[in-house]
This record gives sequence, structure tokens and C-alpha cells, in this order.
Amino acid sequence: MERTLVVLQGSVPLAAVQSLISEQGIPADQADVTTDPSSSTGTSGYARAVCVASKADPVLLGAIAKLLRPGAKALLQLHGGSEADASSAMLLSGFADCQASSSVGVTTVSAHLPDFAVGSKDSIKLKPKPAAAAAADTSSSKKAWLLAGDDLGDEDGGELLDDDELLTEEDRQRPAAAKQDDCELGPGGARKACKNCSCGRAEAEAAGVKVELTQDMLDNPQSACGNCSLGDAFRCAGCPYRGLPAFEPGKKIELPSDFLTADA
Repeated sequence: MERTLVVLQGSVPLAAVQSLISEQGIPADQADVTTDPSSSTGTSGYARAVCVASKADPVLLGAIAKLLRPGAKALLQLHGGSEADASSAMLLSGFADCQASSSVGVTTVSAHLPDFAVGSKDSIKLKPKPAAAAAADTSSSKKAWLLAGDDLGDEDGGELLDDDELLTEEDRQRPAAAKQDDCELGPGGARKACKNCSCGRAEAEAAGVKVELTQDMLDNPQSACGNCSLGDAFRCAGCPYRGLPAFEPGKKIELPSDFLTADA
């Protein structure tokens, strides 16, 4: 005996429910009525389901779909909402071939589940190629990469070129090494002071004296070249601030407490 699942959701007229059951020809002794199919512990594998609801709820419809057998039919009567909302909710719940219609504020959607169960699987049998056809395909693919003797030269001048003939005399010249000459090096490779040096190196070089870091330079650090305050990556090789952290010009350089502690 095939049984029918009847689900009621929300505030729906009782007369509408009775009328729908009568129209579908569902005997009273073959109908299981519930308001919460997700918690149902009764019969599963229903051949048909009828749902009367006040809104399109994919969660409710999904719970109904789990209690139906593959290929089972379902009918949703929606009191409120559009045909698009009702059809979309049915599709999201796993139903197919949704047919919707509306009349006097009531939307009815009929659909069914696919003929296969969730998790079903089947093997695909491929017809093997005859041995002769497979060998012909392999031979053709190999020939596509072979060059015939006529491909290397023809009357139209389609011949291979020597790569060396494409080079000019300028291309063959070895490029000259770039001269390293920046703010740290002089033309002869000697160290020199930065441009607009303000740390005292320029004056010390002129006097032949090595620049030493003074307390005044720590209390009121300055950098006309703009590099001294940025850190060692931007300082000259002889900058007295080398080894110190980056600083803000005019602001006393504060050394962290672990500055002189060796790294572990």
C-alpha cells in the first residue's frame, strides 16, 4: 500500500487542506499528517507528498524530500508568495520538472524527485578501439612531427638560416663594465663624503682627520644629504652614524637597553 505524506506549515486554512486532500484523491487511512517532517520517526519511502504552507521554505521541503523514495511526486500549495519563489524552493530541495500555477492568492507547484537515490553510482563502459585503429592514430600523430626532405628547402627560398648570420658586429662586441661611481666613491674608487654632507666628514677629509661621533651629534643629529637619518642601508661607508638606528633629524638618538647585548 502506497502511503502519502501530508505536511502542514504555518497558518493555513483547514478547509483548504481538506479540499486539497480530497482533490488529490488521498484516502484518510493512507495519509500521514505532520507539521515537522525533520523529526518524523514514522514511515519513510513515501510515494507522494502534499505540503500546504504559508511560505516557501527550502529547509522544510528538503526534509520532505528525504522521506520520499526516488521518483516520488510532490505537490506544494503555497498561501502567499510568488510562483518564482515556490519553484525556486522546490528546485533547491532536490525536486525536478516544477510546474507552477496561481489562482486567487494561492500558488500550486507540482514536481517529482529524480529516479535515482542520493549517493547512487554506476560505472561507464567505454567501447575499446580496435587494435588497427589505435595503431593508425599513433602512427598519424608521430608523422605530424616529422619533417620531409622537401621541408628544409624549396624553390621559394624556404631554407633554414644560420643564427650567427643574424648578429651584427655591434652585437658581437663585449659590453663595457659599468663604472661604479656614487655618493660613496670618488672617480678613482676612493671613499668620499656625501653631497651636502653635514656630519662633519667633508671638513674632516679636508683637514685629514677621521670623523668621530660626538655627544652633540647624538643629542642633535643632522643630515643635509638626507641619508644619515634613514639607516645604514643609505649611509656612506665612513658616516659616523653607521651602526646606529635610524633617527629623526634634531631629535636625540635613544639607544634601546639591549643595543649592546649580543644576539643569542
